[in-house]
Amino acid sequence: MTTMSGNPPAGLTQREDELEMALKALVSERTLPLYRMMGYHMGWYEATGEPRIGSPGLRVHGALTLMTCSSLGGNYADALPEACAVEYLYNHILVHDDIRDGNSERDNRASVWWSWGPAQAINTGDGMHALARLSLFEARKKGVPTESIANAIRVLDQANLDTCEGQYRDIALQERLDVGVDEYLSMSESQTGALLACAVQLGALASGDVDDSVAEGLNTFGRKLGAAIRVGDDCDVFWPDGQRDETRQGRLVAKKKTLPVAYVVESGTPTDRRRVGEIYMERVIDPESAKTLTEVLDAAGSREFSTGTISRLLDEGISALETANLPADTIEQLR
Repeated sequence: MTTMSGNPPAGLTQREDELEMALKALVSERTLPLYRMMGYHMGWYEATGEPRIGSPGLRVHGALTLMTCSSLGGNYADALPEACAVEYLYNHILVHDDIRDGNSERDNRASVWWSWGPAQAINTGDGMHALARLSLFEARKKGVPTESIANAIRVLDQANLDTCEGQYRDIALQERLDVGVDEYLSMSESQTGALLACAVQLGALASGDVDDSVAEGLNTFGRKLGAAIRVGDDCDVFWPDGQRDETRQGRLVAKKKTLPVAYVVESGTPTDRRRVGEIYMERVIDPESAKTLTEVLDAAGSREFSTGTISRLLDEGISALETANLPADTIEQLR
């Protein structure tokens, strides 16, 4: 899971079909066009309402929930309500992200707000948030006690709130240049890591009783993994592996901070810091300025620092699992 490269581990892809069926089941009998918008975002339909041909891609958050449950000795099927919950919550956030950041595309297709307007997109995202919480009540059909469902709702809502806090900090950092490495990584653990932490914690809850040390270890693992993924995305902004991702490029245009830039601001030479500051003071970071910025980052060693940080974060996440005394097989599957 944490290699950040190559094919995903088998444990993440084993139950793709079952997860997709469970996600669709939550909206299959709802006929209002609102649910067509949701289905469009989820990759099931075209904007016309016609079924879309092809796979929507791996549902990482939901798959991680199922894999965690199985690795701890539980039945993956018992975790399907939790997997659907975290997946719908994640996609609710993506729909709202596209509106806030002005992304006209998502996964090489027009985003929901670009197709139906901001008002309908906001409503679509809100509806997906509601589905996330309602999904957890499906566990009652499996005989899960009300107290356990309430605990799962608490984990989900706390992750949503933590993500909102991370979003706030990310937006606030746009107005500043003096953003250091530690502050940036702390924001990333909240904004990107909170939902991954939620995914593994919900999987553990679905597997049975989980003590506090295991829950804390999984929480730390998810947050470190999220920060590592965020830094990997930062690297793709400046040093893309293949075709540039428009959503990630939009972060640079919006002058959102990244770890490579934070590293130069904190540790670069006065000349490098001044050049970075001049670029971020421009009204728009155009392609030529982006090229100059990348050259400054290269010369300052930002790429090497960022890749080293990814490795460190992943090691810290695995260390948290080991400290919590999780079974070796579980750690190996999450590695």
